[in-house]
Amino acid sequence: MRPEAQQVVEACKEFVRALGRAERALGTLPTLTKEEREAVVREVLTWLGTEETGAYTREVARELIGQLSAAGAYADYRGSSDPYIR
Repeated sequence: MRPEAQQVVEACKEFVRALGRAERALGTLPTLTKEEREAVVREVLTWLGTEETGAYTREVARELIGQLSAAGAYADYRGSSDPYIR
């Protein structure tokens, strides 16, 4: 495989790993107080609205918001059962 193609493969792998790390972090939200969970949601939404270089795309933002919402809403949230995301 040419190096350019391998870079694409590696970027995709890192993206999936990053989603896994985010999901594991979201799984810890039930340990936070309601106020802390609200602060987390507010902070993430503020960051998503920035023009920061490297900020997530809208599609990834939707996934992140979905996971964040589930983690904040359910006290027993343990992340996705989808093995692809792990």
